[in-house]
Amino acid sequence: MKKKLTKISSLILAAAMTVSVLAGCGNGAGSETAEPAATTTEETQEGTAEAIEAEGAFEGTAKLVIDYAQAVDPNGEDIVNGAFQATPEERGALATQMIGTENQFAGMNIGFSQHRIAGSEWYEQLVDFAQAEADYLGVNLTIYDANDDMNQQISDVETLINLGMESIIVNPYNSSNVGLDSIAAAGIPLTIVNQAVEFSGPYTFVSADVEDSGYKAGFELARYYDDTYGWKDEVKALVLSASPQNAESDRRRWGEVMGWTDYMLDKYGKNNLEIVAYQYYEWQPEPAMNATLDVMQANPDLDVIFAACDGGSQGAVAALEQIERDGDVLICSIDGRKSVLEWIKNGDKGVVADAFNDPRQMGKWAVYMAALQASDVSTPSTFYVMNDLVTTKNVEDYYDPGSTY
Repeated sequence: MKKKLTKISSLILAAAMTVSVLAGCGNGAGSETAEPAATTTEETQEGTAEAIEAEGAFEGTAKLVIDYAQAVDPNGEDIVNGAFQATPEERGALATQMIGTENQFAGMNIGFSQHRIAGSEWYEQLVDFAQAEADYLGVNLTIYDANDDMNQQISDVETLINLGMESIIVNPYNSSNVGLDSIAAAGIPLTIVNQAVEFSGPYTFVSADVEDSGYKAGFELARYYDDTYGWKDEVKALVLSASPQNAESDRRRWGEVMGWTDYMLDKYGKNNLEIVAYQYYEWQPEPAMNATLDVMQANPDLDVIFAACDGGSQGAVAALEQIERDGDVLICSIDGRKSVLEWIKNGDKGVVADAFNDPRQMGKWAVYMAALQASDVSTPSTFYVMNDLVTTKNVEDYYDPGSTY
């Protein structure tokens, strides 16, 4: 059975939004917004375009066609003695394969507080596939977008609690507690997706192991550099770290730098990495481009770039293209976007490694975990999705020109 997923269904936003064309992969500044009234999937789908616009519903992402007949249905075998245990088939599911049994949680109400959607292809995919999984499971998913306003996200969380959600998903603005204590106090099951938080209450964290992703990417960058150029006493590096005081960003860059360091220590017994600059780019390509241009002007002999996400690598490549140095500086990245994998495949932009951090997987698994928790199924404290490393040697196994991501 195939159903068309439209982004106007059951998305409750903090206000009407203008969708940016900049395809970043994380945080960015937003404006304050007013709170709309809640609406159900059926009401929104049947409403007029004028009514949808008045309610502030988000409709800026691509329409998806999901083949639910290809879903991975464990038939309850992933619940053992009241606890979730992923089957091998679930672990190996493609990003576009839904999880669970159709209408397994029919009528369940789950809330999703997303810190931002507009302007980020990554976040658009996250909410798209969360909605697709919810539709498959029969869940009524109510999504609020805080537009990168932490106070708004705290308010959104309170609204979801007051709406009587049976389970709540939060992708936080940053590592801070954004009203999570209130969710715990209300006794509502909590799922955190993507962004690690400083919170001692009970929850399930759905993400990729981004420190491991970074480590693998940095290790491969070192291997590729060594195979291409051999030992060099000083390899000059730019570290594009997405955001200050952000645990997600920190883990990525730590992993990348440690991956490089371990490769060199293992092979040569010493490290040759000279980091000439750490630059923040708020997960967006344009600031990453500007930062790379500045660093290249001061360090025209730069050798490598560690990008915390594909938005960073996109900005770095744009900068190198401007100064006709694309392909000269080697780059590793994290996210696994189609556009970046294409660069690896073509071998002309200097990108040699990219570890998956797939928002499609996270979106669907966050909904499934939230639904399981609301059904009194014990879920793991941490659930990591696939984070395979794509390199010049295996890119043909992963690159899909028809991918939505």
